[in-house]
Amino acid sequence: MRAIGSWFTAVENLFSFYGSLSPKIAGIWLSIWAIRRKAEADYALDWFSRALRWSVVLIGFVLGYVAPVRYLRVGSGVLGLIFLCWPNCAYHLANLLRRGSPRQDLS
Repeated sequence: MRAIGSWFTAVENLFSFYGSLSPKIAGIWLSIWAIRRKAEADYALDWFSRALRWSVVLIGFVLGYVAPVRYLRVGSGVLGLIFLCWPNCAYHLANLLRRGSPRQDLS
């Protein structure tokens, strides 16, 4: 029971931490979204790119909270913010991952 309680407390602290930062994160995201929208700079994301984007955002924000080393916290938090604000990063990373994996020739 104690493990579940400590896990719940850790999750609660994580939400509390990002709850206080969410207006700042939303402000950054909204300003960059407006630039991307006006420039029509976004690529269409398929399911793999979207899953990759949100995975990097989630892992980056969680590591930004729990990592024991300050530079790792800052770097992973910034990486999560980059993928949140600029979805084209996920598009390009997904294409790099696809090129790296062997493909079957269907012709």
